[in-house]
Amino acid sequence: MKKKTLVLTLVLALMLGIVTGCKSKEEEKTSKSDANVTATETPVTTTTPDPVTEAPTEEPTEIPTEAVTEAPTEEPTEEPTEVPNETPVETEVFAGGSGTVEDPWQIATAEQLDCVREDLKAHYVLVNDIDLSGIANWTPIGAFQSLSDAPEDAEVPHPDYAFTGTFDGAGHTISNLTIVGETPMGVGLFGCATGTENGAAYIGNFTLENVNASGFYLVGSAVGLQFMNCPVSNIKLIGDNKLSGMQGIGGLVGTGFDLISDCSATADITVMGDDGACAGIIAGGTTMSSIKNCEVIGGSITAEGNATWGFGSLCGAPWGAAEITDCKVSGTVITVTGENNRLVGGLVGFGGTYDPTSPAQITGCSVEDVTITVSATTDSVGGLIGAGKEMMEGSDVMSSFIISNCSVSGNIIGGVGNVDAVVGDPTCAVSVECEGGMIIIDELDEAA
Repeated sequence: MKKKTLVLTLVLALMLGIVTGCKSKEEEKTSKSDANVTATETPVTTTTPDPVTEAPTEEPTEIPTEAVTEAPTEEPTEEPTEVPNETPVETEVFAGGSGTVEDPWQIATAEQLDCVREDLKAHYVLVNDIDLSGIANWTPIGAFQSLSDAPEDAEVPHPDYAFTGTFDGAGHTISNLTIVGETPMGVGLFGCATGTENGAAYIGNFTLENVNASGFYLVGSAVGLQFMNCPVSNIKLIGDNKLSGMQGIGGLVGTGFDLISDCSATADITVMGDDGACAGIIAGGTTMSSIKNCEVIGGSITAEGNATWGFGSLCGAPWGAAEITDCKVSGTVITVTGENNRLVGGLVGFGGTYDPTSPAQITGCSVEDVTITVSATTDSVGGLIGAGKEMMEGSDVMSSFIISNCSVSGNIIGGVGNVDAVVGDPTCAVSVECEGGMIIIDELDEAA
């Protein structure tokens, strides 16, 4: 685990100490007397170390959503930390079940879904479609809190605060989710989820429809931070979806450390401010974890700040991902208009593993009718992938990847230096087998 966690130094090492509490039993009893179960949020503590400044011309430390270089101008109000309520959930709170793997709690209403935070270790299943329009600002289930004050634990989620159970949507739909992020990191239906030594967590098998979510770092409609031993699969994001943040913004997953598979999404993503980074309509970034059999349908990624980087229709920053296989994107529009930007691709912004004997496999993927518009100072722009990357800032260890059985179509407008119909900067490409390629228009005014 240590090898993988050390590379998360992007956001987690800089934005530590977020805790979302569970509803107290007194509140639960009061709610029941009113015939409604209403979850409340335990006060939280946010500790934000000084950000690391990144020069626009230098590459930042590499991780799935790379190092946060500048804190947002308005950080949320800090509140005291409390340990989540671990009192067992009363049976009548849910529609049935007992919270075990064999007999998960059954969720039939929005109020019951809001009660998942009462027991972050339990197992849940939807038995009905859920409309969240009655909740003006959803509090994400599970939050990031570092495991301890020890440096080696700074990037490891504490299992008492993250969601460590399983959530099976059973094919149902959760609609009208609205989140106005009040914590610096971890925005989504689930804020932070991780497996433990006792077993894997899981989130999947449902549809999200009409999501409006905004935050700072690690923003996704399904989960902000998907940590180790917590696969995400079979989630669809449909309808009118708008997400915004500074770094690590994904239509479904903000940043992932485990497999994402069999998902599809459409969303309009806005990357805020200078140094904004790592956005994709399936995932903003991943760390040494693969993406398989996922599809992006339309949608857009827009970044207007300077020195932004890591944008791709599927995933902006799949750092060290061993496999990106059988994925398809179509009709997506990527617009990056600030100065000195880099790493933009029709499928992924950058990629590759750091074991030269085992390059990343980008296989069976297609990019159809994608339009990439970038400023004249944007470097490493490709129809499929922008480039590979060094492991860390200043490192001489470069990633490597193999592209096979892929296809590309669309347009690239603008760019400077390494701009190509398939691979922007081919330095890290071991081999490339790809049909077609994007039409390159050198200047923005030529496209008018």
